[in-house]
Amino acid sequence: MRSELAVLAIVWMTVSASPASLCNCCAAGTEQSCAAVCEPVKPPQGQCVPSIDYDGSATIAPNVNPLYDITLRNIWLGTPSFGELESFRKLIEAARKGVERDRKSTLQAFARREIDQATADAAAKRYETAIVNYYLGLQAYRDAFRDM
Repeated sequence: MRSELAVLAIVWMTVSASPASLCNCCAAGTEQSCAAVCEPVKPPQGQCVPSIDYDGSATIAPNVNPLYDITLRNIWLGTPSFGELESFRKLIEAARKGVERDRKSTLQAFARREIDQATADAAAKRYETAIVNYYLGLQAYRDAFRDM
């Protein structure tokens, strides 16, 4: 019974968590799946602007999280509908929960001496960066909601 619950928990944690995903809109090298979303974004050469693909799907799994990938500073939300804006909020909330699960897992692994201090420190830095991204995303959500 315990092993079945563990398998269900792993499957649940690796399922796509949200009907939205983040796109890294660089002036060059934008991913093909984000091309339509990034078309109206015109970043300077060599810079990247995050945007939201409201029709995309983000995967949140152990050590895989949209809050790890790109900074949400200057995120471009476009002109979302209320439903689209809500899907973005759900995405960042689900991503934050994933970050917290990863942090807990890292702390447990360090306590069991499965990882060394350097690995634990790198994970702590990644956690701090992800939490900053969470708050940047939450602020963008609040600003967009206020402007509706």
